[in-house]
Amino acid sequence: MTSKYQILLDVAVSVLILAVLLNFAGFNEFVEELANIDLAWLAISIVLLLCMYAMMVLRMKILLEDMGTPLHWVKILKAHLTGMLLADITPARSGYLATAAVMSRNYKIPSEKAMVSILGPQAYDFIFKIIVGGLAALYLVEYAAIENGWIMGVGVAGLGLVLLIMLLLMYSKKFLKIFSFTEDWPFIGKIYSMFHRVQLHSKVVLKRTPLLILLLLLTWTFKAFSWLAVAKALHITIPFEYTEEVFYFFFQPLATMLEFVPTPTLAGMGFSEAGGVLVLSLFGVTAAKATAFMLIARFKTTLVNLPGIEEAIKLVK
Repeated sequence: MTSKYQILLDVAVSVLILAVLLNFAGFNEFVEELANIDLAWLAISIVLLLCMYAMMVLRMKILLEDMGTPLHWVKILKAHLTGMLLADITPARSGYLATAAVMSRNYKIPSEKAMVSILGPQAYDFIFKIIVGGLAALYLVEYAAIENGWIMGVGVAGLGLVLLIMLLLMYSKKFLKIFSFTEDWPFIGKIYSMFHRVQLHSKVVLKRTPLLILLLLLTWTFKAFSWLAVAKALHITIPFEYTEEVFYFFFQPLATMLEFVPTPTLAGMGFSEAGGVLVLSLFGVTAAKATAFMLIARFKTTLVNLPGIEEAIKLVK
């Protein structure tokens, strides 16, 4: 993550894909869409995103308290924003793990407990993404006759792999033992030792499963409405057979799946937007509007995460 050559490669690939996408959509038409944006709806979208963050902070706070290491919600939010900011610019959004580093370094939370408070809820998030996103992909492939449906299949497979590794690291002693040869390595050995301690506390996640699932549903409801507000800001109306709210509840996890595939990009930037444009075009949204939608949905999130930049820079150094 800190290699300047890797970062330059990620930036170059993402910029190249976005350039191709903007050329396809028509740059002048794209700029016109941005010029006509409804700022009131955009503000509503940001408020809804903050509500989503509140649910994510709450579930971390609950798990930390259950493990005997309570932390004020403001401090958790600061750590969360740092992780989210780094997630926006790292392959497979792996930078979110920096949230645990901030908790451990700044607020003296044991690293294994900080990691449990992150990975536990994220595991349920990934399960939700796979189920809902997978159903959305099947619907589109079968009923809308998508020729390049394999792109979404890659996203589902990539997310499934991330979920499997996460669950094995948290709950499987046999899987962790495979990496026992790294125990004496300078840096990797510390990570190996930390996951040993993670498994000692991971049962708290299972105990809180009903509450975590409830918070997950609230989280993704806020996320879906946030994306709906972005659509309204760009005057987009989806002629969906159910309601637009239901559409974005399924569309959001489907469109963001490619962010979690480990590609040499800034959190799947370009791939995710191209997939979202493809899906929206099936419902009559122009390429320029769809591109504007996907880029605003991404960058307004990055804007909200900017308060974490100071700590993010320290961690990268």
